[in-house]
Amino acid sequence: MGGQLCLDGMPQDDLFRKIWSARALVDESLHELVVQTHRRYICAGANAITTSNYGVQPSYYAKAFPDDWEHRMLHDTALAAKLAVRARALECRRIDETGDEQVTKGDIRSVYCTLHEGSADIPLVVSGRSADGGDVRVLGSLPPLCESHRTDLFEAALKERGEDFFVSTYRKLAASLLEGGVDAFILETMNTWDEARLAIHGCRDFGIPIIVCMEGGLRDQMHVPHPETAPEIAYHVIEEKKKGAPIEAFGFNCAPPEFITSCLIAIENEPGLSKELRTYGVRIAAYANCNDREHVHSRGFNVADLDASSTKVRKELTGTDGQYHGYAIFVREFIEHGATIVGGCCGSNPESIHMIVQSYAAHHQPCASIGMESESRLASSVNASTIPLGV
Repeated sequence: MGGQLCLDGMPQDDLFRKIWSARALVDESLHELVVQTHRRYICAGANAITTSNYGVQPSYYAKAFPDDWEHRMLHDTALAAKLAVRARALECRRIDETGDEQVTKGDIRSVYCTLHEGSADIPLVVSGRSADGGDVRVLGSLPPLCESHRTDLFEAALKERGEDFFVSTYRKLAASLLEGGVDAFILETMNTWDEARLAIHGCRDFGIPIIVCMEGGLRDQMHVPHPETAPEIAYHVIEEKKKGAPIEAFGFNCAPPEFITSCLIAIENEPGLSKELRTYGVRIAAYANCNDREHVHSRGFNVADLDASSTKVRKELTGTDGQYHGYAIFVREFIEHGATIVGGCCGSNPESIHMIVQSYAAHHQPCASIGMESESRLASSVNASTIPLGV
């Protein structure tokens, strides 16, 4: 969402370079822009939206607001949830009243489209949604606490501050999200399994589902990708699920689609692992970047260096017409390798989500609609097993 907010007028000033997209939360004049951006993604095809607090991280807020950073952090986290809930209510009411559906321009951090798990020839059904927006989920973002794509910074902070800091902070953030009305938590772009584990322990007791998403490069402390380690993390997720954590899905985001495909293949090739994930009800998620950011991530991401105007999308993914045909091909590969939750991360937009919908429908025999759903949500005719989401 941060990229689109910049395009729509969010200042890229010194504060932006400290707290990224959270800039729109600390400025009341930009709150309506956040709401309208969420609404555009619901209208475009998202049937879940992710709260806009990814930039509300202790490492950011302590530098930007040294005197009252924790109070502001928790306030803005709850605010992000409330703005997303408001967007859902307004958009669902509008569609219920007008019956209008359209795809609009924008940028989104992550959007999921519901697909059917199993046979490739299962028909696709576009189904109805209740007028109160009950079928659009608001997912509460739980981001890394010490910067994105920086295993080294997480390890240093863990050594300095200890596990209790991470568990306690995630618990406070989760409580704020729940106060704001979220339906589930999504752990986004986790740097390491230890970071994900501590986040799970912080939010597991609130009684709502958890989606665990690792940074899709699975980088070491030198920022080198290691997708071959994906099975090891999957086993850890299963163990947490066995212990009672309400984990709904596990997956990979915020990396080139090639990296995420490699993670999925590694899991697929591990004997018995895919079956074990299904046995314990853990679905696989995959939503990659369409931006060309690997040169930044490979040397160590730093929000202070962020310049949204210099970020370019990969033309082989977006196409010259901006319709994301190339990325849709990768999404089909995600599905072929076991993902049942798919979508786009940085650099995706409503056109990319619309193309995912079209691409899936074109490769499967369509069913008769059982009532056109307001956000063009994808669902299966029977045994639906995938979640849609927008960030």
